[in-house]
Amino acid sequence: MKKSFQSLVVRIASSAIITLSLAAQAHEDHYNGVELLPGLDKQQIRLSDIEPLIRRVQRSEVIQSEQVGESYEGRPLYRFSVGSGDTVVFMWSQMHGDESTATPVLFDLMQKIENDATWREHWADKITLHMMPMVNPDGAELAQRYNVQGIDVNRDARAQQTPEGRILMAQGRLLQPDFGFNLHDQSRYYEVGNTGKPATISLLAPAFNHAKDINAQRRRAMQLIGELKTVGDRMIPGHMGRYNDTFAPRAFGDNFAAMGISTILIESGAFPKDPNRQKARAVNVAMLIEAIDSIASGDYVEQTLEPYNSIPMNNSNSFKDVILEQVLVRDSGHEYRIDIGINRSSDARNNGSIREVGDLSVFPAFDRYDTNDYVYQAGKVYELPATGDALALSHHEYLDLLKQGYTHFSGDKAMLNVRTHLPVLVNSRDIPGSRPQQRQNATFLLSKQGEVALAVLAGVVIQLQ
Repeated sequence: MKKSFQSLVVRIASSAIITLSLAAQAHEDHYNGVELLPGLDKQQIRLSDIEPLIRRVQRSEVIQSEQVGESYEGRPLYRFSVGSGDTVVFMWSQMHGDESTATPVLFDLMQKIENDATWREHWADKITLHMMPMVNPDGAELAQRYNVQGIDVNRDARAQQTPEGRILMAQGRLLQPDFGFNLHDQSRYYEVGNTGKPATISLLAPAFNHAKDINAQRRRAMQLIGELKTVGDRMIPGHMGRYNDTFAPRAFGDNFAAMGISTILIESGAFPKDPNRQKARAVNVAMLIEAIDSIASGDYVEQTLEPYNSIPMNNSNSFKDVILEQVLVRDSGHEYRIDIGINRSSDARNNGSIREVGDLSVFPAFDRYDTNDYVYQAGKVYELPATGDALALSHHEYLDLLKQGYTHFSGDKAMLNVRTHLPVLVNSRDIPGSRPQQRQNATFLLSKQGEVALAVLAGVVIQLQ
C-alpha cells in the first residue's frame, strides 16, 4: 500500500540539525532526526575536509570500507558498503571536482546508517548499499570541474582515459547495481520552468539511447523518482525541476543506464539566501532515505510515470544574481533607461560581470532592485602612491572613497593595505565607461539627486545612503 504523509515540517537550525516531523502510516518512514554533520557547510569540499570522517567510518563495525584506487595524483578513492541484500544500490558523488554538495550528503547518510539501527535493520537484509564519495579528489583540491589531466571525468565513460573514470566504470561492472544514484551540482541560474523559482533539486532518469526509449530499467528509475518527488514537494515546494534527458553517449549516467542499471540523477542547485546549498543537501539526504525505504519495500513499483512527467523541465541560465531595474544612462547627449543584469562569481576572484543590459523584465533574479530614480555613473580610478607608506584602506575610508566616485585602484598592490571585507579591485580590466556593456566587470556607481547612493563592486551591491 502506498505511504501517505499527513505533514512534513522542515527546520534548519544553527546547530545544523534537520528536524523532519511527519505523521506516517507506514513503519518504513524514518526521516526523524536526520542530522547534517558539522564542518561541511562550505561551497567547496576537499579531501582534507572528509578525511576525519573517512577515518571514523573505517573504524565502524557496521559499514565496510575499501580503497578501490587512486586518482591521477595519487589521492585515494574509497567505497563504503553496508547491507547483505540481493538488490544492489550504488551511489557516487563529486566526479566533477567543483560539485561537492552531495559528498557531505553521503557522509550524512552513513551517520544515519550507523546511528539508527532500527531503520538500518529494516532494509539491510534486502539491500546491499555501496557509496563512493569524491570520485575526483584532484579536481576537488583545485575546485575545478575537470581532473588534473583537464578531462571531464563524466565524459570519460567510454574512452576511460582518466584513472578516476576507469575506477568508476570498474566499480559499476564489478558491483552490477540494480540502482545507481549519480549525484551532481547544477548551475545556480537554472529555473523551474518559467516559475521564477531557482531549481534547488533537479531529477532525471537518463536516457540509454538517442531515441530516449523507456525500457524496464529506465521505467523503474522514473517510478522511483516519483517517490522522491513526494519528498521534494514537501521540503522545497516549487523548487524542483527535471533535467534535460538528451542522450550523452560519453557520460557515466547514460552508459550505466545502457548497462541495465536503473540510474537516477540528482542535481543540487541554488536556494535563496543559501550560498552553500545546505537546503539542497538536506533534501538529498531525505531523498536517499526515501529511496532506500522504497526500494526495500518495493513501494515504487506501484508508481505510474505521471509524477515523473509532471516535474517541470529546467529552464537553463534564465536566472540572474542581480537585476537593477530601469537605470537612467546619460551618454554623449543621449538618455535611455535599461535594466542591468549581473552574475556574480561563485568564488573570491572579484569577477562578477554584467550579464545583459536592456529589457530584463522577463528574467527572475535572486536580488532585484528598483533603481528607477538612479542614474548610472562610471567609477573613477584611484592612483596608488608609488613610494612612501601604503594606503590603509579601512572599511569606513573605502566607503568614503566610493562616495567620492572611486571604485577601483591602479598601481602597485603592495601599496594598498586592505582592511575591509568588500571587494577591492586593483588594476582590473573591462571596467565600464560612460555606458555599461555586456561582459564588462560589474563595477560602477548609481547616483541619486546628484550624490553617489549605490556602488556595485564586482557584482556586489553596496548601499551608500
